[in-house]
Amino acid sequence: MHHQPFFFILKNDSLPSTTDISINILISFLSTLAALLLTLWIEKKRLPMLEITVSEEDNVCCVYDYQSLNGKWKFFRVKVTNKKFPSIFSWIPRYTAQDCSAEITFTRADNNDTSFTMKGRWVSSIELAYLSNEQKFIKSLFPDPISILPGDSELLDIFTHSERDTDAYGWNNDSYNNSWRTPQYRLEKGDYIIRVDIKTQNGIKFSKEFKATIGESIEKTILKKS
Repeated sequence: MHHQPFFFILKNDSLPSTTDISINILISFLSTLAALLLTLWIEKKRLPMLEITVSEEDNVCCVYDYQSLNGKWKFFRVKVTNKKFPSIFSWIPRYTAQDCSAEITFTRADNNDTSFTMKGRWVSSIELAYLSNEQKFIKSLFPDPISILPGDSELLDIFTHSERDTDAYGWNNDSYNNSWRTPQYRLEKGDYIIRVDIKTQNGIKFSKEFKATIGESIEKTILKKS
């Protein structure tokens, strides 16, 4: 009995065709591409998403009995929140907004002239009144940044108004060195556009504009949405 060589026994239809190979390669490529795009999308969405809002309940009034600071003061603030993912994507963890710093620009609404820009102060940061003069100087130049966890919020000081003054004043670390009335941060009676810029260590910048009216009294002074 004669045996045929093995390669003669194999049938042609048992080998994948060129078309099948091409389809398999295409499917593999598309699957890899889809996985890569999904990973990139998730990574982008995981970056901090800061929301800057204003509410009267975030402002605070304090009464002091200390020389030039005597009387009632109102501190106007905005809230900065690192938003969580919507519930449908809650399984994706968002990154912490690392080392957030702020700049605040005040512009007169009647002539669009920029009054001044100042470095922001986070409410939860240490008050300079408890530091040495050397530390006060350093903190005035380099205010402490702050990190905001997903779902958490931090308050940012904007300006303050005393019941004894007609004018208000931008409030930050410099205020502690100027009896809370920094001359270059003076806000005379009138309307202002206030832009808040938040920068994170992650390399992202968030901005939001608000409107302020400086009235003759605390009660007539407001900070609101633009």
